[in-house]
Amino acid sequence: MSCLDRSGKAEILQELTEKFAQAKSLTFCEYKGLRVKAVNALRRECRNAGLEYVVAKNTLILLALPENLREKARPILAGTTSVTVDSADGVSGPKVLMKFAKDHPFLKPKAGVLDNVILSADQVDALSKIPSREELLSRMLGSIQSPAQNILGCVNAVPTKLVGLLQAYCEKLEKAAA
Repeated sequence: MSCLDRSGKAEILQELTEKFAQAKSLTFCEYKGLRVKAVNALRRECRNAGLEYVVAKNTLILLALPENLREKARPILAGTTSVTVDSADGVSGPKVLMKFAKDHPFLKPKAGVLDNVILSADQVDALSKIPSREELLSRMLGSIQSPAQNILGCVNAVPTKLVGLLQAYCEKLEKAAA
């Protein structure tokens, strides 16, 4: 990006500013030493999860952040930095990155932003372990359905037992008659 002219950088800055403003969370990573093949695989995984993986100059990333975060983010934006933009639920970005980082030690989460608050690398790791909205909804639905299924099972058990009891009584009468 160093060979871009001023208007090219301004265009990139505007794009980043718009993306960061719409994002639920941002995750900053160091990717020094990560091979191009691995970066492309990470981009693919991010795309599949509805995320965007961005590599830009640190100064452009810093300027694209909301003004209240710039001073706190300045120390984070040193060295090679990439940003994962999560516009969906806020936890998908950290989940994908932490999963990818397990297999690729050169990818190191530095920090994150959630609700205009800067998170440490440990907090990003903790955020990655939180279940997604869909997982929570399915768990809630399962816990709501469970008691109803138990009641239905009990209600169905009474007629089933009654039929079994009547059948055994009929068999007993047949044996007595024979």
